Amino acid sequence: MRAAGWGTRGARRGMGDAGRGLAVLAVCAISVARSSAAQDTTRTPRPAPRVTAIRNGTVLTMTGAAQRGATVLIRGGKIAGVGANLTIPSDATIVDATGKYVMPGLIDAMTYFGIDAQDLAEASDPITPELRIIDAYDPTGMGFVSGAGPLRASELLIGGVTAQYVGPGDATIVSGQGAIVKTAGQSIGEITVKEPAAMDMSVGAGPTKTFRAKNRTPNTHPAVMALLRQSLIRAQEYDRSWQTYNARPDTARARMAPPKREAGMEALVKVLHRQLPARIQANTVTDIRGAMRLAEEFGFDLIINGGAQAYQMKAELAAKKIPVVLGPISHPFISGDEIPDLKEYPAPDERNAAWLRQAGVPIAIASYSHGLGGLAQPITGKWLLIDAALAQGYGLPEDEVLRAVTLYPAQILGVADRLGSIENGKDADVIILDGPPLSMKTWVESVYVGGELVYSRGSGAVLAGEQRRPR
Repeated sequence: MRAAGWGTRGARRGMGDAGRGLAVLAVCAISVARSSAAQDTTRTPRPAPRVTAIRNGTVLTMTGAAQRGATVLIRGGKIAGVGANLTIPSDATIVDATGKYVMPGLIDAMTYFGIDAQDLAEASDPITPELRIIDAYDPTGMGFVSGAGPLRASELLIGGVTAQYVGPGDATIVSGQGAIVKTAGQSIGEITVKEPAAMDMSVGAGPTKTFRAKNRTPNTHPAVMALLRQSLIRAQEYDRSWQTYNARPDTARARMAPPKREAGMEALVKVLHRQLPARIQANTVTDIRGAMRLAEEFGFDLIINGGAQAYQMKAELAAKKIPVVLGPISHPFISGDEIPDLKEYPAPDERNAAWLRQAGVPIAIASYSHGLGGLAQPITGKWLLIDAALAQGYGLPEDEVLRAVTLYPAQILGVADRLGSIENGKDADVIILDGPPLSMKTWVESVYVGGELVYSRGSGAVLAGEQRRPR
């Protein structure tokens, strides 16, 4: 009985302790909640998005007529408004663009900028779809010698280039996957717009020259086409094997090994499924026809790189809406070789761009420039706008020239929802010029990437080799 009585008293005492413990916990919880509430009311609010108003300039949006005396409003890295009667917030940073031109940043639709010459192609194998150029990309174009800090492709910013497609070279048949990157940002992740963005291929003289020197196939143009076709057939078979495996019930898959994964085949399957376009370098009529036949046979999206003789195929290209990314007007020899094979450029014509646009072919004008290594580079990306201006003298209207280095490359590359024009909601990649964009006397004065001022000529930023302009 005593034991029982002791047990009862002990139980009661224990329950009392537990009750006091619960009460303490409740008080603590209330205190924490009150403390949190107090912190919430005293916490520093997030800073409002940065607002910049570029006003009183001639704004070229690329989607309509020029707007004179207009304002471009930037908020939080995006275009927040365009027009002559915008209400400018009181906290906005005002940029006076009186007498100046405001337009979207340039997009270089094909370049090797920031890639060491030795990394442009894996010359030991003609078919390397698994390679990704981003793994060799130096965003400064200076060989990783620029030190710590924000990433800036200064050589390109001086010419107003705010985004570019960086791809592998043309020395092999399937050379790998390219990327679309901006020319300024805080990190690789921040500057990457789309990666992978396309599969780069070549059916021109590059692969035969590379492997003829090694006494290996392909030595001829038919061999190039045969190897490319065989690789695409392998990708089809690889795709079917995985579709068959995945279609089996779970119990059946548990009893069997899955197909062996292959990075190269997975990349080519994306091409076959139209998740990645194929960018095929083809300059002669024969090569362009061959690329078009492959696209028809395997059902992939095709972009022609180079297209020196594309004007002779303009009706066929227009009918299939196949874009052509042209080389510089002054120097259409876009091969990655130091000395281009002139057999690949039998009849270049400076009117190519005008003729293609008149026929309804989507075009972009690109630099195909090298950033690291390479002695015989065509033009550097910073002169993209000046070189494109030459097309105006050969029949391409001024507004079409400007779109060929802004809106059209954005559309061809599949990033027009973010880049290529000054429209509400798009990335605030904007440049200010001190005169008409296509004038040889005009300079890029300021460059904004994501709404941030990343280059200013007025601050005294001058690259080596460029003479400082007298004031």
